[in-house]
Parts: sequence; structure tokens; C-alpha cells
Amino acid sequence: MNLAGQVQTLTKDEMQRVHDSACKLLEEKGLAFQSDEARETMKRHGCRVDGEMVYIPKELVEKSWKQCPGTFLLEAMDSKYNVTVGEDILIHPAGGEVFVLDHDGRRHAPSLKDCGDLQTLYQHCENVNIGGFQPLSPGDVPERVKGLYLTHNAMQKCSKPILSPMELETVEKKEEVLKLFDIAYGREGYLEDHYLTWHAVCPNSPYLVSQFVSDGIRVYAERNQPIIIVSAPMTGITSPIFLMSTVILSIAEMLGCLVYAQLVKPGVPVVMSASLTYGNLRYATWECASPDTALMLATSIQMFKHFYHLPARAQTGVTSSKVCDFQAGMETMQSFLFSALAGVNLTSQTVSSLAGLLTSSLEKTVLDDELIGRVRWMVKGMRLDEERWDLGELMEANVGQDFLLSDNTLDYMHDYWQPTVSDWATIEAWEAEGKKDAEQRAHEKVVKILAEAPETLLDREQEKAMTDYIRFVEERN
Repeated sequence: MNLAGQVQTLTKDEMQRVHDSACKLLEEKGLAFQSDEARETMKRHGCRVDGEMVYIPKELVEKSWKQCPGTFLLEAMDSKYNVTVGEDILIHPAGGEVFVLDHDGRRHAPSLKDCGDLQTLYQHCENVNIGGFQPLSPGDVPERVKGLYLTHNAMQKCSKPILSPMELETVEKKEEVLKLFDIAYGREGYLEDHYLTWHAVCPNSPYLVSQFVSDGIRVYAERNQPIIIVSAPMTGITSPIFLMSTVILSIAEMLGCLVYAQLVKPGVPVVMSASLTYGNLRYATWECASPDTALMLATSIQMFKHFYHLPARAQTGVTSSKVCDFQAGMETMQSFLFSALAGVNLTSQTVSSLAGLLTSSLEKTVLDDELIGRVRWMVKGMRLDEERWDLGELMEANVGQDFLLSDNTLDYMHDYWQPTVSDWATIEAWEAEGKKDAEQRAHEKVVKILAEAPETLLDREQEKAMTDYIRFVEERN
């Protein structure tokens, strides 16, 4: 039996109460939309508008989320990496980290090369399904065209689906990045018929939908590209101290943005993302790896999957540890495993992230790749076909015998999970290899992957067209 979705924190009646409460907030409290265009669109479709406040009727909320597909195909430049969002578990890059942790323990500000190195690892790591996004914000490229450099760099290093960067502050920057996708796929208008990327937008808790968020929804929905809505309230800081109050606020904010997306483009895919966190008032910090955060994520995932029947995304597999140590492994596994058992379909921050989403590590990327593989293997459960229920071997066995050379052992011995970084050798073999710990072995793997990676995965025509376009944008500005 597949174990995904088996962890549920709410009863059916409690799920309905969460939804009703979120709708009550939208209808009676409302959301502040800074965009004139968004407010006008909402007003035309039956919302009450008073200044910046938009009050959304429950009937419109329920009509809108039922228009969203439960699954959709996200295409890659290499079609063998196409993925279906809403089925199983998909992993995509971290987003927003501001430092890189070197193997020697020093932190440094990121460069475009650091971003490319991470994209190369994403290409290599079997358990990372999607590339691009903005795992780091490089300081050695012009701010005006940073999004173009990040997108081009990702396409050079990774042929999996490529996500748009986070920091596309203007409509112009968003449209320029989408132009690179037109170039990559060979013709104008290809995006309108295929899902190739998405834009992640984050309302500001409590109740504020910024111009940036509204523009992101509109521009990407008009091109028929999916919208990821990331509400990230923090208990006791930007939301009430109670976990359930924070969940309800988060869902209300995401539903309000979902409504706007459906009004712009009915049927455009929308993914709601659980990124809410426990505010640690002891240190005036927020803890993405807290057990309380895990409970809120699981509750949100259950609502997304079992109430709204939409793909469930979460910011999970994270840690507050500053280095790749026991704490990092413990918190990453706790966070990711619990979300996986709750049924998460799509995750961010699950590879490379340290220090409460402030730092990325190349070594942790390959360590996390193995961790994800472990969880995926467990969540799918044991194979229970008739052959595995057969008692023949057991009935024929002699007392005290072994099964090392039995037909089944020899036929199926390679069907079970094996580590990619962890050491399962004997103590003597481990000592003979230099007593390396997991982080050291991960570093050696990183060095090998980067040394063997090609300069670019793009063909000559794609490379020229993209660099020419970026140069054109630079000269125009």
C-alpha cells in the first residue's frame, strides 16, 4: 500500500470548517489588492470593492477552485524529463537563499557560477525533477537583467523543466523571461498550448496582495502558465499564535489569489503552497524545521489534496542548522518525511538549503538527493503481488538454514534500495578508505559531477538566440 496521504491531521468535518472559516475571512474581512486592474477584474465578477479591500463571495471561491486542474503536464526541454504535477512527489530547487556554504565551512555571497553549479547538480541528481527557479541571487550580474541570466544559465546546465526566477519585480521582467522560453522552444506562442514554467507569488500576511503578486498572476495566466501561490504567515509574528489560525489565514490568502488567476484565465493551473512557519518568539526567529511547522504543513497538504483536490506543494525538507551535521539530517528528514506521508506532490527548499533558508550547500544537495530517495522508497510501500505472499520457500526451509543462494535471492537481490552517498561498508573497509564522513563523500561526488559536466546543454542556435536577446535587453536599458 502506498503510504502517501495516510497521515491526516483533520477529520472530514474539520476540513469543511477550515474552508468555511477561510471563506468567511474572504467575504467579511477581505483582501487588500494593490493592483487597480485586479480590483476592477474582481469587481466585474461580483466582488465588493471598497478602496483597496476586495470582499470575495464564497460562491465565487468555490466556482474558481473547481476550475483548476488536479494534475497537469510540465514539459522539459528534453521530453524524457517531463513530469506530471499532482502525482507522486516532485522536487524542485530551493529559492531565495543568500549565501553559499563552501566545503571548508566558509560562507560567501553567490555568483552566477554558483547558480550554474547547483543547476548542474540538479541535472545529475536522480531525485530532483525540476531545475531553474532562483536557488541563489548572484551578485555579479546586472540587477536589471538578473532574471534573464538566471534563466539562461539554468537552461545551459539543466534540461529538466525550468522554473522562472523569483525576483521578477516588473511586468517587463516577467515578459522578458517568458520570451526566453519562446526562444528555447523555437516559436512564439508555444507557451499558450504547453505548460513549461511557472511563477511563484507570495501574498504578504496578513491580507495584502501586492502589485507584484497581482502582476505575476496576470502575466503568467495570460500566457497560460501555472501560478504557484505561496502564503507564508509566521505564528505570533505575521499571523495569530495558534497553528489553526495560521492555517486558515494562509488558505484564505491563497484562495483569494486563486480566484483572481481564474478570472484572468479560467482553467489555468494553480498550485497552493504550504510555506507557513512557527514563529520562535524566544529568539525572534521563524523556524521552518519545527515540529509545529510540520503539523501546519501536513494540515495544509491535507486540505489541498483531500478537500480542494489540487496539487499540494510545501516548503519542506528544511533545517535551521548552519552546517551539514546531525541536526541538518534530523530536521530535513523530519520535515520531508512527514510532508511525504501527508501526501505532498511538489516541494521547494528540499535540496541544498541550510540555516533557515538563508544558505545553500552543494554538498547538501547530493546528500538531500539520497534522503529524498529514501523517503520515496518508503512512501511507495512494500510490493504485495501474489509472488511475495507465496509461502513456498518458507514451507520448504529447514530449521536454521540460510537463503543466500536461493533462486529468489539471486533473482531479486538487486531490487532493493541502496545509498548513493551513505557508507554501508564494514568498519575495516571504511577505515581503509580514509574514515570519510558523509559530507566528505558528498564533496567528492560534487567535484566529480562538476568536472564532467558539459559547458552547455543548449544547441548552437539556441545559445546564440538567447545571448543575442539578453544583449538586446541590456543595450535597450
